[in-house]
Amino acid sequence: MEGVRGAMGGSARWSGTRELGRSAAGGRPQQRKPPCSGHVRARASSLLGAALLAVLLAAQLPSGAHAAASAAAKAAASERGGDYAAAANYSALRCQDFDATYPQIDADLEVHRNLGTHLNATKYIAAYLGSAKMRGLTVGFFGGRAYLLTPTDFPGLSHHAKLHAMYIRQLLHLEDTFGRHLPDVAFVLTTSDTPRYCSTHLLNTSSPQPYNFSAADCHHTNGFVPGPYPVMGIGKSDWWPDLLLVPNFHFHMKLYDNTSLALVEQFAEVPWAKRKPVLFGRFSKYRMNRSPDDASTNKLGVGGKKICYNGGKTCPTREYFIRKMPDKDPDRIDVSFRAKVPMLRHTEYKYLINLEGQGISSRLEQLLPMGSAVFKEASGYYAYYYRTLLKHRVNIIEFWRKVPEEVLEELDWAAGHDGQVAEVAAQGVATAVRYLVGPARACYWYRLLHGLAGALAYTPDLSQWPAAVPLRQVLEEQMPRSPQGREAYEQPWAP
Repeated sequence: MEGVRGAMGGSARWSGTRELGRSAAGGRPQQRKPPCSGHVRARASSLLGAALLAVLLAAQLPSGAHAAASAAAKAAASERGGDYAAAANYSALRCQDFDATYPQIDADLEVHRNLGTHLNATKYIAAYLGSAKMRGLTVGFFGGRAYLLTPTDFPGLSHHAKLHAMYIRQLLHLEDTFGRHLPDVAFVLTTSDTPRYCSTHLLNTSSPQPYNFSAADCHHTNGFVPGPYPVMGIGKSDWWPDLLLVPNFHFHMKLYDNTSLALVEQFAEVPWAKRKPVLFGRFSKYRMNRSPDDASTNKLGVGGKKICYNGGKTCPTREYFIRKMPDKDPDRIDVSFRAKVPMLRHTEYKYLINLEGQGISSRLEQLLPMGSAVFKEASGYYAYYYRTLLKHRVNIIEFWRKVPEEVLEELDWAAGHDGQVAEVAAQGVATAVRYLVGPARACYWYRLLHGLAGALAYTPDLSQWPAAVPLRQVLEEQMPRSPQGREAYEQPWAP
């Protein structure tokens, strides 16, 4: 495991992921050939030839043979994805132990695989989302190196500059961990709480005519190109089938492995029997954003009352719950916007509540290791691990599928099944400790990149991005040039 020390290490402050790129003798970082070197060009030419052959076959063969031609095209795309298991660190990090999380990757890539992700769609969404005001970065990997593909403005990113700094370090961590085994691929990485582009549900992919965006508050430039789009973000609903979920930047900002997971034994010092049978939570004021056409995120209040406003784009679910529900059961519900309480104090309670913010709330990851049963709002939004790992009354307790008073029913159930609820709490801890660790998140990124590469309908090449700059140069040289970038650069980070 010496070769993955940087990936597994517990340093609370980032100290340079380049260590994984050093030679076995511990010398200077290994020099990688530029991505446009002869062997890469030859491989790209071979793959492009295979793809062109598939297209020609599709044009000339009888209609009954189109399926075979399509299979050939998909095979060429799959070859671009490469053999992810060939990387030594894939085994060293035990990426196979996290197989339970990877089905979400397949779910996110389904529309990409069915329709193909094209270069013109990638460039179109990069021009729209990959800008400072849209909180996105257009990035990618070529020849095993991470690149910023289009310029960005770190001062213009405001507080999102810190969030992007977390992801830039993570992408460099992937570069150092997996190197040449990373596929050539380009994508837009966004730090928005909710998707900020038009869903492919709203687009007629067989026609260049766009949907009437005004209803969904979508604003696209001229020269519209339909998706699917290679956009990565922290949370979505099923309304955005093409968005590719990635682990939250807060895992890195909050040094998750070194704080939340490292304190599991300390959290367990308060035995279950001594914890209060009270639903507890303290919150900041956020209101959920949504598309008015997205039925999955529409929230109703007590008795089915409509609570969303602003044309259905804003749902004050957190505020509504805190204002309405404690009065219905004051002995068992203690939630408010009052001053924050240290996380260790949360272990005094058997039940901890997770209410969503503008989209998903990263507080969930902090609550799971605490040894209390987590009551999770079913908002319609989900993160990369929700669908594959979380199960109602197994490792979480879910409520507000329709109305908020469902929480009262779950509290009644909990009161009558105390032993079972204690097991739910224990399973929540076990889930976090096994699947939310740094190596698991790195493996998830790696598998996602290979999956996306296999869904591309073109052969990616660095020459397609003439303004590309190595991401390490962006981090070490460009970011510190402005006060905002320097502040982001100096933020503590952990894998």
